[in-house]
Amino acid sequence: MVTVARVKVKSLLSPTKLGSDFVINPYIGCPHGCVYCYAAEIMRAHRGRAEPWGSYLDVKLPSAPFDLAKLFRKSILLSSMTDAYNPYEEHSLTTRGILRALLPAQPSISIITKSALVVRDIDILKEFPSACVTFSFSSLDDEFRKRAEPYASSPQKKLAAMAALQSAGIETNVMCAPLFPAITDCATIINAVKPLTSHITFDALKLRRGNAEKILSFVNSLHPELKELYEEIYLRRQKDFWEVLRLEIKRKCAQEGIRSSVFFGGRHASA
Repeated sequence: MVTVARVKVKSLLSPTKLGSDFVINPYIGCPHGCVYCYAAEIMRAHRGRAEPWGSYLDVKLPSAPFDLAKLFRKSILLSSMTDAYNPYEEHSLTTRGILRALLPAQPSISIITKSALVVRDIDILKEFPSACVTFSFSSLDDEFRKRAEPYASSPQKKLAAMAALQSAGIETNVMCAPLFPAITDCATIINAVKPLTSHITFDALKLRRGNAEKILSFVNSLHPELKELYEEIYLRRQKDFWEVLRLEIKRKCAQEGIRSSVFFGGRHASA
């Protein structure tokens, strides 16, 4: 059960260093309920939210409309701390309304999502000078997805959404993250998405003070045979695993003619 509230905010816009001029998070919280979500820890630490992650969703209501002159031809990211296409969006149309309001400013739009719902807004996305949708995958195994990201779209639906966006002339990228050691099959994901994108970003599963015990327990419940490996990587800080995986990913992407960005295993490198 997700508790939905409406909260007034001064503005939906925040400056960002995440590759865009501004970021918009239309919601506070996210009903996808991903077991590994870093935003859950940030919300607890900085906003004092004690509710379980995935159980609440605040819809932001800005006090004033967008300053379109300020946004003219700028770049905007949706989103960094929520999914603008979470299940509630299907009925609320909050993100769709935001996109319509932004259209006169003609910004470049970047979207990061785990949801196939984004295809609903192809008609609007085609009206921006550029739009790119990045889909996040941690596995192509839908049984794993049901446990790790219970209310996100299935991998198969996300692949279909990528194909629909590509057919509409909208750029699609892939973020292969978080990578679960010995669970995420990077080669399989690369093979599945290579007809649909030219660039894949890879990032490792990170454990933080507030979620380490929860995630290790989650992995152990699914794959007790991996307990020693995860303790070696995360408790004893063994870095060899990530370096080997980084080299394997770079080699595979080079073979398939895919540009890649890997954010672990030594220095960040793109190719």
